Amino acid sequence: MKTRIMLLNILFLLSMVGICQAQETKKGRLEADPNAMPLIKYLWYGFDLLDIRPDIEGKISVDVTATVQSKHIWHGIDLLDDHGVFLPAVGVTLGDTGFSGKHIRGYPLSNDLSNFKQSVYALFYTGAFLKDTRYATNFTTNYIYYGRPEIKDRKSDCQEFGTTFFWPKLIAVGDGYITPSYYLGYIWASRSNSNISGCEGFIHVLGLGYDFEIPDFWPGEKKQAFKLFGDITYNDGYAGSAIEHDWSHATLGISTDFKKGNFTISPSLNYQISMEDSVNDENELWCGINATYRF
Repeated sequence: MKTRIMLLNILFLLSMVGICQAQETKKGRLEADPNAMPLIKYLWYGFDLLDIRPDIEGKISVDVTATVQSKHIWHGIDLLDDHGVFLPAVGVTLGDTGFSGKHIRGYPLSNDLSNFKQSVYALFYTGAFLKDTRYATNFTTNYIYYGRPEIKDRKSDCQEFGTTFFWPKLIAVGDGYITPSYYLGYIWASRSNSNISGCEGFIHVLGLGYDFEIPDFWPGEKKQAFKLFGDITYNDGYAGSAIEHDWSHATLGISTDFKKGNFTISPSLNYQISMEDSVNDENELWCGINATYRF
């Protein structure tokens, strides 16, 4: 099993290199061409050996995303001190394998903060178990590399590994469900001579989510779906040696999606109640808008 997972990760990384060779089908989806270059050809053979090619062939999707936020809040920390951020991203999903990846760039919306640009690489694996029961559990395991391009020798880079668990059928409310979630993450400095040494630590995030619809929201009796979410975080030394091990903050938010074909616009509004001054000594209110196109 461990060998299979290791090979899957290697093949996923290679696929990120070769995705530019994908071809668009008549239906507008991207389909990888195994003969486009030797790397993709041998990658396809590897998928055959692992018996996962049927889950990938003709099903690779690419998302291009642009997000603007009035503040850059990360696990309770106001990274840019009340300044906005622009977050372009590209993501790749490998069919029904559960594997996906994303590259995100972060650009502060202030010339005075140009040295705080970010370059983030993330890999994900999504799965589920107990699917046909009330205790159905979905999970997403992530590896994230946080880079600071403006900092010499990558001395401010760090890495994170974590897993989020969701229970979508656990709490029934009317015709829908309240979805509890739990995230456990661990972060560490990428370099032994890092200038952020001491950032190592765990974080625990307990959340609730609820989807609902408002009928007659638009003219013509058209309804609109919304997502309510809230969470509370226990910071166990995550992201700073000076951070107290305590409940750090709680977040409340609402968002919705406006879809047209493969294009989606998602506005959101968020409020943070800060409870630990070593993480953030202010309550935060911020909004954002996300635009995504899926190929």
